[in-house]
Amino acid sequence: MFAKRLVAISKPYSQHTVTYVTKAPKPEIPRNPLRDVYSASSQQTNGVVYDRKPFKVTLEAGKTYSWCLCGRSKNNPLCDGTHKDIYLKITQRPVRFTVEKTKEYWLCNCKQTKNRPFCDGTHKSKEVQEATNVKVG
Repeated sequence: MFAKRLVAISKPYSQHTVTYVTKAPKPEIPRNPLRDVYSASSQQTNGVVYDRKPFKVTLEAGKTYSWCLCGRSKNNPLCDGTHKDIYLKITQRPVRFTVEKTKEYWLCNCKQTKNRPFCDGTHKSKEVQEATNVKVG
């Protein structure tokens, strides 16, 4: 996927150094600046697995979003208020978050991430991949 490239020293008759780039640089891991402001970020339980893969979305800097933790929103990965239905008896609440840069982010759809609301790769685990309560195929 990433091209291999040759880097040479510019001095004549000198040895050439070959450098191969075979791995992508590790992506920046985003952090929720509102994590310490809202207590919903520290909820002990996770919601149902909504999907086995993350969702890529463009977020605006400074805007506050509500990420669905219960996994029952019709507007996943963002909250639509489904958790408020008293008959569903949902204990999880949405996680309020913002971003520092306007760009594309990967939001967790398996609802098992340790870096709420951002994907941390937990969806690759055996437990998530074999989950039977998945809402989306």
